[in-house]
Amino acid sequence: MVNLRDVEEFIQQVAEAFAPVLDYEVAVIDDALEVLAGTGRYQEEINTQYGPGSMTRKLISDPDQKALVVEDSKSSDLCEECDDRESCPVWAVIMCPIVYSSEVIGSLSLMAFNQEQQKNLISNRLKLITFLRKVAEFITNTLGEKAMKSQVIVMANKFKAVINSVHEGIIAINDQQQITHINQSAKEILKIGKEQIGKDISILFSDFDLDEVLNNMNEGNYLETRIKYRQENKKMTLISNITLIENDNKRAGATISFRELDEIKKLANKIIAKDNQFTFDNIKGTSEEITKIKDDMQRVAHTDSTVLIRGESGTGKSMFAKAIHEESDRRDESFIEVNCAAIPESLLESELFGYEEGAFTGAKKGGKPGKFELAHKGTIFLDEIGDMPTHFQVKLLKVIETKKIERVGGVESTDVDVRILAATHHNLEEMVQEGDFRKDLFYRLNVIPFYIPPLRKRKEDITLLLHLFLKEYTQTLQKDIIDFTKTAKKELLNYSWPGNVRELENTIEYAVNLETSNYITKESFPDRIIENETSFEFEDNSIIPTISELEQKAIIEALKEFGTSGKAKKRAAKALGISRATLYRKIKKFDIDSTHIDIEAKQIKELS
Repeated sequence: MVNLRDVEEFIQQVAEAFAPVLDYEVAVIDDALEVLAGTGRYQEEINTQYGPGSMTRKLISDPDQKALVVEDSKSSDLCEECDDRESCPVWAVIMCPIVYSSEVIGSLSLMAFNQEQQKNLISNRLKLITFLRKVAEFITNTLGEKAMKSQVIVMANKFKAVINSVHEGIIAINDQQQITHINQSAKEILKIGKEQIGKDISILFSDFDLDEVLNNMNEGNYLETRIKYRQENKKMTLISNITLIENDNKRAGATISFRELDEIKKLANKIIAKDNQFTFDNIKGTSEEITKIKDDMQRVAHTDSTVLIRGESGTGKSMFAKAIHEESDRRDESFIEVNCAAIPESLLESELFGYEEGAFTGAKKGGKPGKFELAHKGTIFLDEIGDMPTHFQVKLLKVIETKKIERVGGVESTDVDVRILAATHHNLEEMVQEGDFRKDLFYRLNVIPFYIPPLRKRKEDITLLLHLFLKEYTQTLQKDIIDFTKTAKKELLNYSWPGNVRELENTIEYAVNLETSNYITKESFPDRIIENETSFEFEDNSIIPTISELEQKAIIEALKEFGTSGKAKKRAAKALGISRATLYRKIKKFDIDSTHIDIEAKQIKELS
C-alpha cells in the first residue's frame, strides 16, 4: 500500500517551495491524522497526531468532499470539536484531499495566521482550491512514479532504455559501492558522463556510506533523504530515494534516484505562474485610451526594460503587469507579485531578499528564499512602490544596479536575473520633491511609464464592463437576470467610480446577489451609489463646449506648461488670472490628475 510517508522528505520540500510564493502556511496530514509536513508555525506540529474531530478526519470520512473552507476558525462549525479552538492561532483554512487510486490518503491545507491573510484567503478561495488540487495531483503523481520506478529498477539490466527515459536521475551501485549504471537524467542533472562507471559512489556523493544507509532503511528497504552534491563548478541539494537491491535474499547493491531541490521550487513557480496567466485579451475596454495602452504595452513587453504603471486604485494596474509578463519572453518563468504597502516595514528586507537559517529568532530551518530569488529568470512586480520606506529604497536601488541580492544574515551575494515592473497610485514627482522618494530610484523605475486613466474618464468602457460583470455574476450565482432597468443604468453611468473597475465589479456582484427580479433595479445598489453626490452627467453631442469644459481645458494646459509642483501651480494660477486657492479648488472639482499631467507633458516634450 502506497502512502504519503513514502515521500515524506519530498512533501516537506514541496510545502517549503509553495509557502513563500503563496504567502500562506502549508500543512500536509496523512490518513492516520499525523502531520507529515508543515511550514512556519506548522513546522513545529510535524509528527503530531490529531484526534477524530480534526478537519482531515472529516475530509477522509466523506470521499465526495472536494474541499473544506473555514473562513473563521473561532466560529466555524467545522472547528466546533477542536479542543484548542479558543487558543488556535489559525484564522482561516482551505483544505483539499490528496487522492491516490480513488482513496483519500491525506489532506493539503493553506492557513492564514493574521487578518490580512484571512481576507486574501477568503476572497481568493476558488482559485486557491483549484491550485491546491493541482499540488495534490503533483504529489500523487510522484507517489505513482515511485511505485512504477521500483518495478522498473528490478528489470534494470534488461531494460536500460526504460531507465534512461525516467525523469528522475538514477544511479545503481553494487555491494562494494561501485557505480554500475547512470541513467541519462542523472548525467544531465550532475553534468557527468559514463566515465564514472566502476568508480566508488563517494566520488559523486562524498558523505554516502552504504552500511549507514542500510541501517537507517525502513521495512520496505528504502530510505528517503537529502544528498549534497559538490563538484568544482556545481553544488546542489538532491532529494533522493535509496532502494536496496537483493539477490537470493542477499544484499546486491542499491539504486539512488534523485531530483534537484531547486527543480521543486521551479515546479512550484510554474504551477503558480500558470494559475496567474492573464493576457491583454482579458483586459476589457474599447476606449481609445485603453486600446492605445494595450498596443504600446505589447510593443515593450518583449524587452527587459523596467516599466512603471501609474493610476488610481482599482484601475487594474496588476492586471496590466501580468499581461506584460505573459506577453514577454519570460512567460514560462515565475511572475512574483509583491504589495509593498502590505508588508510590515520590519519584514520587508527578509520578504524581498530572503534570510539564512539563524538570522533572527523564529527563522526557519534552512532559511527562506526572498521574492527576488523566487522571481529569478522571470518577472517581479512591485505594487504600491510609492509606499516603500525611504531607508529601504537605497537597498532596492542597489539590487537594481548590481543585479545581486544578499539574504538577511548571509555573507554571500546571489545573482538574480529579473525583470522589474512597478506600480503606484502616488505622484512620485511630488514625493521626490518632498524627500519621500529617492530621485535616483525614481529614474531607475520610470524607464517606460504608463498611466491607466480612471474609469470616469473613459465613459464608453463603463457600459461594456456593466454587461460583462452582469453576465459573469449571473452565471456564478445562478441568477436569471436579463439586464438593467433604464433608471439603474443611468445611475451607474452617472456615478464617478472613485474605486474604478474594482468598485464597479463589486457593485454588480452586490446587486446580482440582492436582486429578486429579472432586471437590476436601483434599489439593489449599495447606499453609496444611491446617495451619490459626486455624479457626472454624460456630455451631449453638442459641438459647443460648455464653460466648465473650457475651464477644465485651460487648467490642464496651464499645468502641462508650468508643472504640478506647489511652485508650478502658483505660476499656473497667475497665468490663468485666478488665485492659487481657486486653482486647487477647480483641480479637485474637475478631478484633474497631476500624475497624468506630468506623464503627458513629458511625452509631449520628448516628441517635440
